[in-house]
Amino acid sequence: MKKIFFIIIFLICMSYYAYADIINDLRNLNPECSVEYPEIDNMKQNMLIMLYTTERKNLSTDMENFALETKNFIIEFNKIYMENKKRDIETKEKSIIECVNLRSKIPKNPKYIEEIETVKSANDVINKFIYNNAMFFENLGNNENVTRKKIYYYKNASAAYEFCGETILATSLNSHIYEIERKYKNDMAKAKILVDEGLKELNSVNITEENIENTGMNEKIDAIVKFSSAREKFKDALSIYKSHNEYEKMNECKEKIEKIEKIMPLLQSNTFSFLFILLLCFFFITTYLFLRIKEWKDVMYDVSLGDEILGKI
Repeated sequence: MKKIFFIIIFLICMSYYAYADIINDLRNLNPECSVEYPEIDNMKQNMLIMLYTTERKNLSTDMENFALETKNFIIEFNKIYMENKKRDIETKEKSIIECVNLRSKIPKNPKYIEEIETVKSANDVINKFIYNNAMFFENLGNNENVTRKKIYYYKNASAAYEFCGETILATSLNSHIYEIERKYKNDMAKAKILVDEGLKELNSVNITEENIENTGMNEKIDAIVKFSSAREKFKDALSIYKSHNEYEKMNECKEKIEKIEKIMPLLQSNTFSFLFILLLCFFFITTYLFLRIKEWKDVMYDVSLGDEILGKI
């Protein structure tokens, strides 16, 4: 009997200390997140009120477990909040997912008013946190000049709005994303075709700065035509990439344009020199023929004039 008595006393003491521990843990819990999210402080106060106003003998295991789950929820949310303060994109994305998953850790089966209020506050704080991050990504999208990144930020914002139940905001933003993404994809496809065609023309010419002097005139003229066409295509593609601030692709187009503009003056100078000489020769030959024809006409005039004079005599 003594042994059983001591066991009962031991269990009662352990139960008391567990009860005291959960109260002390909640009282000493001062998470930084409660400043921005007062719902966390409401959860803590609701649990303390429930524990203080319930006699120890009437405190069920379910109530103790509920209080413990609430404490763990607050600790987990504060961890997510502290990480989220880093403000880098990857951490923000991770925080949203972690907060969505935190819903599964909201205390279950609330029975008393304090428990019901605690569950409501837990859902409210999760929705509020996700909503704030949704606005963060939407603002990033609004201020982003690179279309590709703008779409990425907007998609994060839209997903976050869905997670916190703001379906109207999510639908509106999805409509905006659709228009931007459609134009972006069409423009990128058009620019790619221009670049591919430009590269095809550029690569079909085997003339370089080193072998330009040893290249035939027909090849030089053909190269000028193809280089000019390729340059225009790269310029058109560059204009499209510039409208979406695709800096890497812009630089690639600029490199091709610079390459063409570096060799074009050499080609044109070499070709125009030849054409100038050719035109000069043509001019001299034409002038010579013109003078010979004029001389012949003068002679023929003199002959016809002589014949006329002799006929009159």
